[in-house]
Amino acid sequence: MPTNLPAEWNKYYEEYRSAKTPKEKIKALEEVIAHTPKNKATEKILGKFKRKLAELRKEAEKKRQKGGGKSVSIAKEGDVQVSIIGLANSGKSTFLKRITNSEPKIADYPYTTTEPEVGMFEFEDVKIQMIEIPSTFTKEVLSIAKSSDLVLLFVGEILDKEAQIRELERIGKEERIEKYVFVESRISREDLFRKIWGKLDLIRIYTREPGKSTKEPMVVKKGFTVEDIAKRVHKDFLRYFRYAKIRGPSADFDGQRVGLEHELNDRDIVEIYLKK
Repeated sequence: MPTNLPAEWNKYYEEYRSAKTPKEKIKALEEVIAHTPKNKATEKILGKFKRKLAELRKEAEKKRQKGGGKSVSIAKEGDVQVSIIGLANSGKSTFLKRITNSEPKIADYPYTTTEPEVGMFEFEDVKIQMIEIPSTFTKEVLSIAKSSDLVLLFVGEILDKEAQIRELERIGKEERIEKYVFVESRISREDLFRKIWGKLDLIRIYTREPGKSTKEPMVVKKGFTVEDIAKRVHKDFLRYFRYAKIRGPSADFDGQRVGLEHELNDRDIVEIYLKK
């Protein structure tokens, strides 16, 4: 064992040695690795610890699968739910941190993310919930991706690009993930939004009461009509509907009066007038 280790390292190493359960051992060993200086003297011991950590995680996963596993689900928040799938150590946690307000655990050894990490990506009045899927690719965590509105197959700069694409395509085909797009780590927030927005074919509809400011948009599929919006705003709006005024791309002029059948476009502002 190298002798030039910091004093606090011994504390984490003793916690690892005295850990009883696989979960405790994994947590303690993660701390040992994180607090081990990275230099030539520690190179071999670090490699040993990392291999042991990978073994412990695989064993824990096998036991979980053998016992039927636990169902994993992430409650949808915001307007859209998007999952990120990438290979171990590809940089997807760093990507998630840059794009959203999340603080995922980031380290330079594989399988740092063992549970789904969640952050919110807000852009142009749209809230997109981003979920980083652990690279263990278990059935439980992949079920989250399958239930998402869209899956991003993440290609990082650290690993070979073509190899990543081939492996991600294999995983997508094997797990029958159909609604996905590839993204690279350097993509800008704006380009990422455009890619997600275009793939999902969504529009933003703003509503407001006459004379008042607009509310947060409803994010809906293309093809929505004034009738669809009226139903969403309030159950009585359809019964007492008189007409709507439209400002935005679908109107021939600002304040155009339209009926229930009028089809809306992205960024339309809708005012609904009711019978007295």
